[in-house]
Order: sequence, then structure tokens, then C-alpha cells
Amino acid sequence: MPFPPKLKPKAQAYELDAFLAPAHWFFCRRIEIPSDLEKGEEEGFALLELENLSPFPLDHLHYGYRLDRAGRFAFVFAAYKRRFEKVDQTSWRRRDAILPDFLLGLHTSSKSGESGLILVTEKSLAAFSFDEKSELPAAFYSEALEFEGDEGEEPPSLMSQIVRFESVAKSRLKMSRVRIWHANTEAKWVGQTAWFGAVDSSDFPVAKVDFSRAQLWKADLRDQEQVDQAQKEERQNALLWKGLGGIAALVGIILLGELFWGASAAYLSYRNSKIAEMTPLVQEIQSLQATSNTLRGFLESDLQPFEMIDALIPLQQYPNIVYRKFETEGPDVLVIDAKAANQTQVTEFKKRLERFDKIASVELSKQVNKPSGSTFTTTIRFKFGAFYQLAGGGQ
Repeated sequence: MPFPPKLKPKAQAYELDAFLAPAHWFFCRRIEIPSDLEKGEEEGFALLELENLSPFPLDHLHYGYRLDRAGRFAFVFAAYKRRFEKVDQTSWRRRDAILPDFLLGLHTSSKSGESGLILVTEKSLAAFSFDEKSELPAAFYSEALEFEGDEGEEPPSLMSQIVRFESVAKSRLKMSRVRIWHANTEAKWVGQTAWFGAVDSSDFPVAKVDFSRAQLWKADLRDQEQVDQAQKEERQNALLWKGLGGIAALVGIILLGELFWGASAAYLSYRNSKIAEMTPLVQEIQSLQATSNTLRGFLESDLQPFEMIDALIPLQQYPNIVYRKFETEGPDVLVIDAKAANQTQVTEFKKRLERFDKIASVELSKQVNKPSGSTFTTTIRFKFGAFYQLAGGGQ
């Protein structure tokens, strides 16, 4: 899809080399940032909140975040690393970015009035609802696209999957109107800005949207050490190009051309030889990592906690009940620290949980009642088999 005339950049565009992870792998939440937080501390606060919400340590996750323009809200997203076990990660170090495929839905232009947004990507469907507090989505829901039918049957058509998903998303996220964007897999660099595109299948116009390099770094899913190394190499390359530009001013265009092509060929040859030299070691390390993850999988829970958390979100009967922290005790038990406006809401919340058909038992503890509200801990034991195991078919 070409750039719209009013947005067409003057600089030359280059392909953005990025790996896009499907939306249905992710656990997402919008969090509010305290107004008294010092500037520059937003990232630390966002990651601390993510760690409190997640039943897994951050080093077991691929995660990122995006801040709104006012710096008052952050949209955090995380995927369990075991989801990536079948993904070839050998080229990640050399790629421009590793991103969630729903990043387009976090752009400021994705919000339009009171309508929600459904984003159709190569492998998933993602829905976003919005409110007046921020341009970032207030809630998120996703599913995987179906490419294979049961027992040799043809899979549902893309349109039928979108129609069904739209109905579920409207009910789940309390949306009355939605726009539908079909993400364009082509992304371009224009200077230090990344452009992503989508085709709108509703009555709302859409254009390509842009993310700065700094915004992409915040959304990058690689481990922090890998991101730091990629930033360092990018800075070194920028300095190299500036140096070559200075030489061009001194020795002339012809000499610069010869020097550039000779240096580039030598650099690429050296780099390729080093990559080839290190490839066996990298493959051995990755093999050991995969084996370690597989063994640990017998001892650790899979993504059930995220599914448990999502299942409990609709049970927040009162707006003043807030889930503050989640922990697991085995594969079928979820422990929640929460806050309510008063004891009556706590009692009603317990009754709603006990009526949920997937829950076997509910136990309240650590109740503290104050004029400002009631805090409590609830231990929820789910019925055996209430959620799918990862090895049994995914989400």
C-alpha cells in the first residue's frame, strides 16, 4: 500500500526487518502511572506493575510496553518464553526489532470516537476498546486465526472468523461499534521512523502510522541485554556512516565511493566469517536452552494462570474492586490480593466466584477493613481440567 499523499516522506524508504509475534500469545493490561512519579521513572514503574500482575518472573517472559503522550498510562504486554520455543531466534540479534503484531493498535490514530478496533494480522485477531482517559486501549482480547479444520475439514473462512470474533469481542469488551483493520505486513524505515500500514474494511479512513525508534525500543521483546547490544551496534553503525560522510567531504566523491565499497565488502566478509564461526556454538547453547525449558515444563505451570486471570476479569461486579496482585499455588490454584470499597462488596464478590462453574472452592483471608476501603486475599481453586493445557492445543 503506497504512502498517502499528505504523509509521503521525502526521505528514501527501506524495509524494516522485524519479527512479529502473534497477538494471541500475549497477556496485556493498561496501567495508570502515578502523577507524582519523577520523569524517567515510568519504565521502572510499568515493569514493576507487570511483575506484580504476572504469575511468572520477568526473566521467563518476553515483554514490552508503550506510554501514552501524557505519560499517565502505559500499555504493558508479555508472552511466556515457552511460546517461542519453535521460533528460530538465531537471527534476532541482527534484526531491527522483535515486536508484537498488534503494535499498530497502540498508535494514537487507532482510537476514533467511541468505536473499538479489531486488527486482523497474519496469524491472529486482536480487539481493543477505548475510553476517555487515554489514547491507549483500555482493554484487549485476542484469538488465533484457524488455518486447519477438524479431521480433514476445511477451516472457516477468514470472513466468518472475523464475524464470530467481532461478536465475542463486542460482548467481552463491552463495545457497541468497531472498526476493522487488516494489517499490512510490509513495514518501512524512513530515517529513524518506522511506518506500518493497514487497510480499513469499515467506513473509517486509515493511513500509515509511524513509530519513532525510541518507541520501538520500548516495545522490543528481546531480553534487555540483547536490546542494549542492538542499540550499541546501531550507534556504532551511525558513527561509522558519519565518519564516512566526513571522509567524503575531504577526499571527494570518487575516492569515497571506492573506500566505501571496499570497506563495506571487507566488513561484511569479516562479519559473515565470524557469524559462521560462532554458529555451531550458538546452536549448541540454544539446544541446551530448549532442553532445559522442556525439563522445566514438567515442573512449572504453563499459561493457565493468564487464562485464569482473563476468566476472572468479568466477575468484577463492582467498579471499586481492583485486582492488585496474582500468585499461583500449583496448576489449579490462583491467589489474588484485591481491594474493594467495603465489606459488602467483598462478600458479594465471593458469592459471584462461588457461582462460577469453573471454580471448585473460594477462601477469603487477610481481610482488613478501613474507612478508605477493604483489602483482602482470596484463594481460588479451579476444577481439574477447567482450562486447556498448553500441550493439548494452546489457548
